[in-house]
Amino acid sequence: MNKVRRIVIGIISSICLILIFAFVRSLGSTYIETSHVSYEISGMTNGVNADKFNRVIQNYTQSHNISAIKVFNVPMVDGGNTTSTKMYVYGKPLSLPTGTVATKSQLLTSDIRYPLYFIGKTNQASIEKMFARNGIHYTHINESWNWNIWNFLNTNQIFSLLVLAFLVMGIVLILANLTDLKKANIRRLLGMSNFDDACDSFLDDQAAFLSIYLVGLTAIAGYMWFAHYTRIYRIMLYFAGFLYLLALIVSLIAAIIRAKSHSEKTITAAIKGNSKSKLSFYINMVIKVVVEVFACTAFVALLGTIQQERQLNQQLSSWTQGKNYYTMNLAPLTGTESTESNQENHNTALFFKYLENHHGMLVNYGGWDAGKSDVMDMFNGNVLTVNAEYLKVNQVVASNGHQLSVPAKSKTTYVLIPASDYANRRAILKNYRDYLYLNNAQAKTGQSLPIKAIKIKNHQQFFTYSADALDMGYYDGYAQDPVIVVLSSESLGGTSKRNVDANSVWTTYLSNQAFLSPNVATIKHGLNKTHLTRTIGGIVNTKSRALKELSKIQNSLHLSVTVILISLMIIMIENIAFNRIYFNNNRKKIAIRRLLGTRFTTIYGPFLALTFALSVLEAVIVWLITKNTVIVTALLITSNIGEGLLLVIQNNSLNKHVAKTIKGE
Repeated sequence: MNKVRRIVIGIISSICLILIFAFVRSLGSTYIETSHVSYEISGMTNGVNADKFNRVIQNYTQSHNISAIKVFNVPMVDGGNTTSTKMYVYGKPLSLPTGTVATKSQLLTSDIRYPLYFIGKTNQASIEKMFARNGIHYTHINESWNWNIWNFLNTNQIFSLLVLAFLVMGIVLILANLTDLKKANIRRLLGMSNFDDACDSFLDDQAAFLSIYLVGLTAIAGYMWFAHYTRIYRIMLYFAGFLYLLALIVSLIAAIIRAKSHSEKTITAAIKGNSKSKLSFYINMVIKVVVEVFACTAFVALLGTIQQERQLNQQLSSWTQGKNYYTMNLAPLTGTESTESNQENHNTALFFKYLENHHGMLVNYGGWDAGKSDVMDMFNGNVLTVNAEYLKVNQVVASNGHQLSVPAKSKTTYVLIPASDYANRRAILKNYRDYLYLNNAQAKTGQSLPIKAIKIKNHQQFFTYSADALDMGYYDGYAQDPVIVVLSSESLGGTSKRNVDANSVWTTYLSNQAFLSPNVATIKHGLNKTHLTRTIGGIVNTKSRALKELSKIQNSLHLSVTVILISLMIIMIENIAFNRIYFNNNRKKIAIRRLLGTRFTTIYGPFLALTFALSVLEAVIVWLITKNTVIVTALLITSNIGEGLLLVIQNNSLNKHVAKTIKGE
């Protein structure tokens, strides 16, 4: 039994090491220890202005001779599902782990809504005044080592797993002590005190645990060094110390029970080979019930968590498909004269024409709060406004089942209407003409600007490239069954300065971050060419915000799968241990009955009835939580079949040692 004891202690030690490794991975190589000047940036007054944000932080850190580190996610490759976490240092230079340093381009095209850590001789009041002065919104990141550890343990049932692991460790230690009663009583007969015997057992357990634990910690430290996890050593050791303290407490409790489980009254029985202990059996009985119920509820909760995480992961994965596209956000301008505004609108129309000639896209959708049938409001209804380039990248199926395409530079505005709304096409077209100022544009330019309806199939979804979708809870970024309006520069009357109202439409789309390009250089050149540089707050990768959420979900999903596998392993060890207690307390009775030819079901009937009752209890709890008959039925069947098979295996092992058992050996 001592061999089993050491094996299980080794397994629990390994589980602790797995948790430490998972904890290190959850922090990542870009982990930065937080302080009172650590912030999560949540936005800016008058909209996100990335250029202003970067300029303000850079100027502030330089003037105060301090550093600020932004931690953010970037895509590894176009169309891939892998993200990389990078860091960028504002102000005073700092050494960063190899492979985590972001390029200036990655910084400038990232969303600002990421953590920002100030390092050096900082002043919290001064930093927050700077934020307020520049309209930067933030929340404090009030993390500590204890908070980080608790947050990790409280995620994906990790705490439940830890409780299960140490409960099983306690079961095995008590069981091993029970089988050691003969040795303990002989020691007492020879003059060794209960305390000395328990202390000897306790030290053996610590040696078995630490022999694996210390080697594992060394291996993890080596991994951290090679993977450049340079800022995590102290918190890793703190967490490792916490886990060892728990193991120490469990071992201490088992040692105390060992000391209390034998006395002068047990010496004779123990020497005769009767190592039965009601105290140990009842303690393990309670632990058995707790572990099974706890494992069951944790298992069901984990299944639900994994299902949710897989759904979110699948939804967010839509953002990683295809090319990287970049969009622009406007810098807030105040006191603009009417003539200046008209010039800006004209420049915006010229800018979109430039993008259109260089594979740029128009994608505007504001109907996240709208109903599916709300198609009359072109800007806030279930209406997706695009250009012909969008139809090349994203498939739209016409009513005849063929992929739809329209001319790239047509003077016609095409309105692609799902079959369910097509009967209302006249009212839709009339409404959209007013939204787009087409009648006004015709009068001012002298051109014919028709608008045409095309029927498309129902039940299609189209990607919006809009980070607003994440804020509204639409993690996949898709609009469901919208009306699609296909525009071009020519369809709104061209880029004439006289076309004032139609030009303002392009400014509306620019302010909605609806202009997209696969190339940052193209955007910059177009902005310079059309004199719009001063109006742009920043150029942002449309995937930047989604990558942050995707990275969190993927890490959590991997952790959930790890936890559930370890939980199953713990349940198996626990069942083996509980059965061993039963065999240990009843081995002579079982051996004699086997010699008399008693049937298997008669010998183990009471024990099987007990385990069946426990499985029913577990099934009732699971049903109360899930109301899922399939899961309850599967639980009843698998737990009882598994227990029966385990009992057969352990019974066969006992049959090989019947003679020794009867002798008390």
